[in-house]
Amino acid sequence: MSRCIPFQKMIAGGHPEKAVVELLREFARDPEYLGAVYNLGLAFDAMGREELARETYRLYLELAPDGYWASQARAKLVESGGVSREEE
Repeated sequence: MSRCIPFQKMIAGGHPEKAVVELLREFARDPEYLGAVYNLGLAFDAMGREELARETYRLYLELAPDGYWASQARAKLVESGGVSREEE
C-alpha cells in the first residue's frame, strides 16, 4: 500500500497524467505490483476518462479478486454504474 502513496499524491495534486506515466513504468518494472492497476483506475477517473477507469477496475478485479484494493475497486464500479449491487 505505501508504494501507492506517491501516485495517489500525484493524482490528488492534480497531476493524474503524470501518475499514469509513472504507474505504467512501475508496472512494467514489476508486473506483480497490482496496486499500480488500481491506481491507474483512480488516475483515469481524475482525468474524466470514466470508461477507461471502469475497465481498469475490472482488470484489477480479474487479476486480484481478493486483492488489497478489491473492495475499493468494486465500490468504484458500483458508484460509476459499471456494475450493479447484485453483481458486486
